[in-house]
Amino acid sequence: MKRTLMVLALAISLPASALAWGTQGHTLISRAATQSLPAEVPAFVRTQTAIDEIGYLGPEEDRLKGSGESYDADRDDGHFLDIGDDATIAGVVRLDALPKSFAAYDDVLRKAGASPYTLGYVPYTIIDGFERVRMDFAYWRVANYMATHATTAAARARFAAERNLRQSLTLRDIGDWSHFIADGSQPLHITIHYNGWGDYPNPHHYTKKHIHEFFESVFVNRYAKIAAVRALIPAYKAIDPAHLLSQDQINALVGTYLTNTAKAVPPLYQLYASGDFQSGSAKAITFTDQQLARGSTELRNLIALAWEDSLNESVGYPLVPVRDILSGNVAPNSSD
Repeated sequence: MKRTLMVLALAISLPASALAWGTQGHTLISRAATQSLPAEVPAFVRTQTAIDEIGYLGPEEDRLKGSGESYDADRDDGHFLDIGDDATIAGVVRLDALPKSFAAYDDVLRKAGASPYTLGYVPYTIIDGFERVRMDFAYWRVANYMATHATTAAARARFAAERNLRQSLTLRDIGDWSHFIADGSQPLHITIHYNGWGDYPNPHHYTKKHIHEFFESVFVNRYAKIAAVRALIPAYKAIDPAHLLSQDQINALVGTYLTNTAKAVPPLYQLYASGDFQSGSAKAITFTDQQLARGSTELRNLIALAWEDSLNESVGYPLVPVRDILSGNVAPNSSD
């Protein structure tokens, strides 16, 4: 019993070094993204408290692994995607033509004798998270407006309380979602060569050693610095869509992001083959910072885009357009 308790204590106290990007990498991506948000995003997402909370939640989805057999079976494969050397998943799905939903993706793979629960489905954890945060922002817009424009003091107080609660929910949702976006920037999460090249055609003789943990945890913990990563994050360019983004548009954004991650797989193996990772060369550090910065940039961009597009959402039941509520033309329906 004492030995069991000691092992449990160590598991709780030690850093989760074997997790995707590692705790440090995930925290870095989530913090750098939140620190880089444009001023158009509501202030409650940009405070130091929000930065700390979202940064802490960045690794949360990995901390929850091992919660139970059912929990793990349903969620573990949402962290990665096995893309083959032909740039497809199972020879039937391309990142530039993602099925519109996870259910449709599942259908296509199963018809090909494959399953998302072995090949991964991180595009959909990212897509679903975007749509949830967009709706969070939509409800926040309405509650924030009604907290000052409702006709009675009681109603204004009720909407103010709802706004405050929605702020907490939104930060929680962004923090959780940030994990999967970060996973999508780790090249070894977007390839069949996820832990050494494996038993595939290997004309360049890339290593078959298990390098996954070394890259995302050992190397990142030793060399990655948030200041260097932030310096690689470009200024945000607002999109401000006039109409609610379609499913195809959202899927295309995510598909492009993951395609760029997949392009970094051969360079990663080349740097390992040349000994740059083992020696901690400037070239290897820059490469790693670039991948972390891509994750931070994508998270920052998608948070800001979710805010912009939330103006085009509808809320309540029956649904009422947010724009109509904010114009004062229509009262919101109950969201209960």
